[in-house]
Amino acid sequence: MASISVLAGSVLLHLVLSVGILRGEDTVPACDRIAILGHNLLNNTTFCTSKLLCPSISEEVLSAFNNLSKPISEAQGRKFVDDHFSGPGDEFQPWKPTDLPRMPAIMNHIKDPLLRGFAWDLCRTWKDLGRKIAIPWCIYLTHSLSPGEDLEKPITVAKNVLMLSLVYGRDTYWVVKGLLLCEMTDTVKGMLENFAFMIQRFGFIPNGGRVYYSRRSQPPFFIPMMYDYYMATKNLTFVQSHLPAMETEYAFWMTNRSVSVQRGDVTHILNRYASSVNSPRPESYSEDLKTASSTNNSSARRQLYQNLVSAAESGWDFSSRWFSRDPGTNLTLDTTRTTNILPVDLNSVLCMNEHILSELFNLTGNQEKGKNYSKNWQRRQAAIFNVLWNPTKRVWQDLDIAANSHRDYFYASNILPLFASCTGKNETQTEKSVLTYLQNLGVLQFAGGFPTSLETTGQQWDLPNGWPPLQHMAIWGMSQSQNQQLKAEAFSLANKSIVSNWIAWNRSRNMYEKYSTNISGEGGSGGEYGVQEGFGWSNGVVLELLSMYGDRLSVSPQCHHTSSAHAASRTRLFYHISPLVLCFVCLLFYL
Repeated sequence: MASISVLAGSVLLHLVLSVGILRGEDTVPACDRIAILGHNLLNNTTFCTSKLLCPSISEEVLSAFNNLSKPISEAQGRKFVDDHFSGPGDEFQPWKPTDLPRMPAIMNHIKDPLLRGFAWDLCRTWKDLGRKIAIPWCIYLTHSLSPGEDLEKPITVAKNVLMLSLVYGRDTYWVVKGLLLCEMTDTVKGMLENFAFMIQRFGFIPNGGRVYYSRRSQPPFFIPMMYDYYMATKNLTFVQSHLPAMETEYAFWMTNRSVSVQRGDVTHILNRYASSVNSPRPESYSEDLKTASSTNNSSARRQLYQNLVSAAESGWDFSSRWFSRDPGTNLTLDTTRTTNILPVDLNSVLCMNEHILSELFNLTGNQEKGKNYSKNWQRRQAAIFNVLWNPTKRVWQDLDIAANSHRDYFYASNILPLFASCTGKNETQTEKSVLTYLQNLGVLQFAGGFPTSLETTGQQWDLPNGWPPLQHMAIWGMSQSQNQQLKAEAFSLANKSIVSNWIAWNRSRNMYEKYSTNISGEGGSGGEYGVQEGFGWSNGVVLELLSMYGDRLSVSPQCHHTSSAHAASRTRLFYHISPLVLCFVCLLFYL
């Protein structure tokens, strides 16, 4: 183990080798391999997504660092980085998938010509987001495998900006949905094989495709991805071959993230986010140090770091959802208490996983396992109702484990049992209660769609942001209701989401990672980085909403938003009639 920190003017290099990030025997690092953390010289994410120039190894890098004359100047520091590291994202090389058909069937379902052109643009965008790993770089997750092992299949990244050009399991669920709607099944098959390989190696899908993510996961969407692939292709042989990987991921959550909750004579098993890592996140090292700077007790610092890492595992990094609500506390990041919360959304997704596993085992002839997973599904539904349903507010809410009480605040995740079809008994009354809850809070009235929360904290998973995956899950869950008014509200939210995405696309030719729910067509704000463009899950959500409502949705009244500068760039006549011409047609129609 070795750890060196050197401060020279504005340059701080902190080299951590093996478990060198440790400050005591009780500290769990993000990974056992090298992590290079920078402050001022390079931002943390840039440094962490840079790669070692192989075949350099940890000891050689440390030796070179020790040989630098002290104090280290900025010029020396930059040369050291240039000598031993290459730029972020260089482990990828562009890759264009070849399985995009000339006319996916979804196009015939979309009536509005503007939205049809929009959908075709998004299908074509997948070709720009394709990546293939060039070689097994040291910093890339696969380099922590045995020599020569690698993710052999190409991937489709979430976006075209390097900071997030990684393999994110949760995010990929919506990328896969979009790819399948564009009928790119070969691409999806390869991505699923990569995820199965990760599960085989680690026992779960890490948070992302970097070695420093290897001790935290993300919400478990591998099983739903595999099910979506099966529903699109009916390739049961492929799905059956990966049932062991699906079971392994499910077992990881049940073994490492489960909590027992007593209700009467019944012990319910539910799950939480709880990474074992209790040290700063390598990709946000200086930010985490700053967040914990007012915490003097080393044990409390480790606990805070664990809660920050666990919040990142949830995908909601960061949100007031995880903050302490104890008297005297403010809604600030240093009160993050993720591991003390039983989340509605995680348990909804696991409930969906259990239902899917039951169905897939029945389809493949293993009735015994199918029956066992069906029992797990039924037990989960009972647990969600008995533990997470707030009988006073008539909605599901996260549970504070220590206080054994519901966290009585609105978050979009509160209604996700609808998405997972895990509402339990008395479904009609439950749906009516949820509708009343949403109406009373006014969360269905926002111009840009469904808000993530009603708290304004500056964190990105709070107001005013609306996240496409949350939009989709809320809309899908409401659309499956037997309550006609709830179904109507689902369509209204879908319309707002499509209009907002379409306005932003025509203004900038960008799809955003998150959107403002206050102003239609505006990108979101807040968090540790600026609004990201490109974005794969946003593409997938738009395509999914168009597959649901394409025969009813229209943006034609929004023609005045279309930019003439972008209209000239539309080239494919069948799908890309000039928006200016379409606006003229719209005017003739409405006059």
